[in-house]
Amino acid sequence: MRLLFFRLFPLVWVTFFLMACSKPDWSDTQGKGVFLKDTNGQWTVINIWAQWCDPCREEIPELNALASAGSIRVLGYDFDNSQGEALVNKAKKLGIEFPVITESPLVLLEAKTPQVLPATMIVNPDGKLIEILYGPQTLDSLKKKVQALKDKVGANG
Repeated sequence: MRLLFFRLFPLVWVTFFLMACSKPDWSDTQGKGVFLKDTNGQWTVINIWAQWCDPCREEIPELNALASAGSIRVLGYDFDNSQGEALVNKAKKLGIEFPVITESPLVLLEAKTPQVLPATMIVNPDGKLIEILYGPQTLDSLKKKVQALKDKVGANG
């Protein structure tokens, strides 16, 4: 038993050490770490919205439905970079039911500040920005776009 402990303890210690080294890319309004790469193989939609943007507000129920469907991960980011309680209140007032990240995704994704809102970034499971859509999207349009990108990747090997 003692020999087993001395063999397993270093392995457990190294595992915990490596897990602690993987710092999340962002945090959400709940304080949870968010990683860009998805180890479950899910594609991610990152929606950049603003409270003053009418099309953004109209799009929220579609994004909530997409997030509820569960096959595509949905994240949001406030264009105005609100923080803390102000961000939580904005998200609540808009009825956002998906995680809202507190740091801009633009730098990590090497994307320029959008000139049109809403802007929706489609990211593959490896964390690579594949496409940016401008203007309001629907549940159906986003599902079709992500599926078309998956099919394209599959066709190209």
